[in-house]
Amino acid sequence: MYVIMTPPRGRPVDPAKQAEQKQNLLIAARQLMSEKTYRSITIRELGERAGVNSAMVKYYFENKEGLFIALLDHMANEHFSRVTQLASAENPIKALIQNMLAMLSDNKGLARMIHDEILHNDSVLRDAFIERFPKRMSQFLPMLIQRELAIDNPLTAKYLAFNLISLIITPYIGEPVRKMAWKISDEELTQPEWAEHIYQFFINGSSSFTSIRS
Repeated sequence: MYVIMTPPRGRPVDPAKQAEQKQNLLIAARQLMSEKTYRSITIRELGERAGVNSAMVKYYFENKEGLFIALLDHMANEHFSRVTQLASAENPIKALIQNMLAMLSDNKGLARMIHDEILHNDSVLRDAFIERFPKRMSQFLPMLIQRELAIDNPLTAKYLAFNLISLIITPYIGEPVRKMAWKISDEELTQPEWAEHIYQFFINGSSSFTSIRS
């Protein structure tokens, strides 16, 4: 006697359908992250937004945290595929500033997650973010700066790279202070003048810093 095994309800056996459902869940997570805090997003909402049974979150990603780690993977790969191409730009440092500002402006939910979940919580999500974004940038940006600014000391290049990243991301993760105290809007951060301000501040500061250390 043979027993015919049927797949659990809601779990497609077609690999293409599985890939589609996983992609829809990633899209849903990205959309909801832009609308509300990570902690307030529920598995039910994720399923509804993706158009799948909410049990698929556990099936594909184990839990909500796993889904958002997969989203960080996707976003990081997407971001660094662009960033590495900037090394051949006419002005790589300025191009990187413009690219990162555009990425943060288009993904405000990521900045909120950094503020809410990364800076203040010791969690798997925090470790996943650090591995996928800051650590990868800490390997790429100092070498770029060292080459473009003709800096001999790798430690100096590392410090300058950290300063540049801080200049770029602080206005986003410090959004309430920026808006309420300094009256700097989200729209201002997307303007060419803001990218130019960061670039000139960094270049001028780099010249002063390297002359002091030389």
